[in-house]
Amino acid sequence: MLHEKTHQLKQKAIEETRRLFFITAYLWALFTVFEVHRVAVLRAASVPYSYRLGFALINALILAKVILIAEALNAGKRAAGTPMFEAVLFKSAIFVIILLCFNIVEDVLVGLFHGKTLGESMPNLAGGGIEGQLLVGIMMFVVLIPFFAFTELRRAIGEEQFHDLIFGQKP
Repeated sequence: MLHEKTHQLKQKAIEETRRLFFITAYLWALFTVFEVHRVAVLRAASVPYSYRLGFALINALILAKVILIAEALNAGKRAAGTPMFEAVLFKSAIFVIILLCFNIVEDVLVGLFHGKTLGESMPNLAGGGIEGQLLVGIMMFVVLIPFFAFTELRRAIGEEQFHDLIFGQKP
């Protein structure tokens, strides 16, 4: 009985670690593309700027963990039973709100830790302010659509069939 419970916990930990890895990889790839785009735009305007790819990886890891925690807390479960298209759009919208809120809180806490005021600590994404947050929210919404489409497809057809569909039949 104890051995079985330990085995189940070990399997759950392996599955969660695998999901964390894939979510992080997906977000890191996208954040890296965003960072390369930022560098290209700023260099075209003759503004010196260097790559922050390490920051993209750290941010991807943190946001991947936020996604896993939000899923564990059943964020987006309301979409269960709806057509896949609706579920994907609903989950993308819910998780954009969660990720934006987390990003704002994270930036404010880091700023306060470094002795800045609350106003100085607000994120300066996409020019800052409400408009900047809206632009980042729209980008993240679009980025999360394929992520949740794959997630919903995997749930609908099963783990093994999904793996075979994406990576080919196992020998």
